Amino acid sequence: MVIMITRILIALLLSSASAMTYSHDERQEHTDENGENFYPKAEGSFRIMSYNVGAFSKFMTDSTKDIARMIKEAEADIVGLNELDSCNTRHNVNQVAQLAEELDWQWHFGRAMAYQGGAYGNGIVVPKDQIIEEMYTVTLPQGSGSEQRSIAVVETGAYVLGAVHIDYISEEAAMGQIAVVNNWVRTRYDKCRKPVFLIGDMNFTPSSNVIKALEEVWTRLSSTEPTIPVDEPQDCIDFIFHYRKSAPVKVTGTHTMTKFRTGDVTEASDHLPVYADVRF
Repeated sequence: MVIMITRILIALLLSSASAMTYSHDERQEHTDENGENFYPKAEGSFRIMSYNVGAFSKFMTDSTKDIARMIKEAEADIVGLNELDSCNTRHNVNQVAQLAEELDWQWHFGRAMAYQGGAYGNGIVVPKDQIIEEMYTVTLPQGSGSEQRSIAVVETGAYVLGAVHIDYISEEAAMGQIAVVNNWVRTRYDKCRKPVFLIGDMNFTPSSNVIKALEEVWTRLSSTEPTIPVDEPQDCIDFIFHYRKSAPVKVTGTHTMTKFRTGDVTEASDHLPVYADVRF
């Protein structure tokens, strides 16, 4: 009887410990004195942000300034961006450079394909106090999809980050692109002494074969709170991952960002931004 009671007590203790374990998917509402949501960053954390900005023109003529203000409010330490135009007839500017100018940050544009006399792709903006060691772009196969895709990559002295936008037309095309993503990180960054991150619009939900293929190599850091549509979010297709065979990190917080004091996310883009806070 004593042994049985002891086992029950141990089981209860283990259950309680498990319940206290951090959950990525736990919804925590943070409010200020005005009842508005905000997203505090734990001291010593590094905030990674992923944002499909919809060429800054889904619902507004130009949401660049609004998104720059939101990035500053979010206290992001690096931001990966999807759906950017560069000097084409739709937007005759390099959009990531324009955003970086608003922030007074550095930038990298990763061309995915030619588009309307210019280019279209992904980008990364980085504060000027972070020294960039290398910037480059990895081209992904088009497969049976409708668009060429790419990974925009920035490496600093402390980390590597790739921003990617996966094809949405077919799972076959997406799986072909994921295979190249996984091969890229395994070939170039296996046992890397820096943490390696992958962010972006994956166009598939957490239970899909596409995300499962990523999770063979990467660990999801971000929550599965829905990121689209912005007015009534239903599905999570925007993520932040960490390459398991690179330097480890500890997650200190993660959310899909639904409200800002400095801008309206329902007007800025058709996706909600996502962040993950980590300690190296």
